[in-house]
Amino acid sequence: MRPLARVDLNDLGSLVDWLVSQWWVWVIVGAIVLIFLVIWIMPAAKVKPSEKFSTTDREANEIALGFLQIRNLPSGPWNDPTASDLTSGEKEVLVEQWGVHTRQDWLDNIERLTTVRRRREVWVLYLAVRTELAERLGRAPKAREWLSAIVDQGGNKRDARTFVTSIEYVEGQVRKLVGKDIVTPDVFVKTLDGYALGQAVAMATWGVALGHGDVAEAREIIHRINVEGRPAFSSWADFGLSYIAGRALHWTDGNVEEKSFEKFGDGWSDFKAAATEKRNGPWATLSWSL
Repeated sequence: MRPLARVDLNDLGSLVDWLVSQWWVWVIVGAIVLIFLVIWIMPAAKVKPSEKFSTTDREANEIALGFLQIRNLPSGPWNDPTASDLTSGEKEVLVEQWGVHTRQDWLDNIERLTTVRRRREVWVLYLAVRTELAERLGRAPKAREWLSAIVDQGGNKRDARTFVTSIEYVEGQVRKLVGKDIVTPDVFVKTLDGYALGQAVAMATWGVALGHGDVAEAREIIHRINVEGRPAFSSWADFGLSYIAGRALHWTDGNVEEKSFEKFGDGWSDFKAAATEKRNGPWATLSWSL
């Protein structure tokens, strides 16, 4: 290995010569800086819908409820009810993971997601306490206020604290990553149903790709999911936050921290895309009210 040249820090000429001799270091540093500049300057990718299907009518509005789950797989453009991007191998995995071997399996899965909604009774109770308290206070309750209210109603303080902390952590991360202009302070988790409802819409499209139903039936199912599910939410941001929180809480058994959020809360990037008009996000232009 070539020995490093000695540098006399009191000799300007010696110092300059040494810096010049390290040209390869500056090339590497320059390349790294350039990469970061390009990433920072380049505009974020736009959401690309399918040209075969509408992006502005009621049907587009309804299928947009499944945006996060459709993008999570991914199974195709958000407005495509046929899940056209699924390969044969991905379809096989989908069938095994969800147990949708038959048409009835497909319908049963949708029914489960739209009724049971991956709910856990104690979590539903905790969130009901929060919602009731928020109505009384006229704002989102602080963690200590929420926890105290849960305990006052007979809840287990230790279990409740883990849940409350996890919900607030998810809210804080999503607000920071998606943007406070999108997930405003008045938007907070009142239900975790968004996750199951988003999955139900996506499942309706996957059934078309698997041959369990046609587009007309999928549209009808998606319409029903929207009619039954939307009243629990006030906006796209409210729904998106519920989906992210629901997914993270479900897969971590209610205990979300930094590493688990990175794994199960990664849908925040799709949330941001969906809610950004400059990126052609459908949630930014479609009305929440049908």
